[in-house]
Amino acid sequence: MADKKPAAPAAPAAPAGEAKPKLPIVPIVGAAVVSAVLAGGLMYFLMPKPAAAPTEEGGQAAAEDGDEQGEGGEPAAETVYVEIKEPLIANLPPGGPAFLQVKVQIGTRGEVGKKAVESHLPAIQSALLAMLRQTTADELAKPDAMIALQGKALAEVNRVLKGETGKDGTASSVLFTSFVTQ
Repeated sequence: MADKKPAAPAAPAAPAGEAKPKLPIVPIVGAAVVSAVLAGGLMYFLMPKPAAAPTEEGGQAAAEDGDEQGEGGEPAAETVYVEIKEPLIANLPPGGPAFLQVKVQIGTRGEVGKKAVESHLPAIQSALLAMLRQTTADELAKPDAMIALQGKALAEVNRVLKGETGKDGTASSVLFTSFVTQ
């Protein structure tokens, strides 16, 4: 047993007052920079864009969409919807479905149009009911019956509003959020 080699000496133990090995600084700083860049990019894309500034000629900068300007070069107002709370139910002429029930929302541009629609809502409801009662079974059998009725309803709403306010085209759309025939 003389051929045993002496054991290698153990590594000296660190004194109790010394600090642990340092963490690698590059990955930590890299992760912080990447996080900051991602947060900044997210904020850039989610922030609302400012309105176009006037150019030197006195006009507005070219809009991306031609629809964004109203009359007189002013920016068009956002569409506001006024809901008719109760569904409109109309008796239909004989020869097809007996009833038509629709829930209606009227789209208009800006607060002035919204107030006009809200203040004349009873007249609008009455005119829409009269228009719906004249709908025939042949009209309802067409694939685009709802779209055709929406067009007629828009014309009817604008007719009532023009008679009440004197302004033409106050309503921009009429939407049926429910459309039931029976």
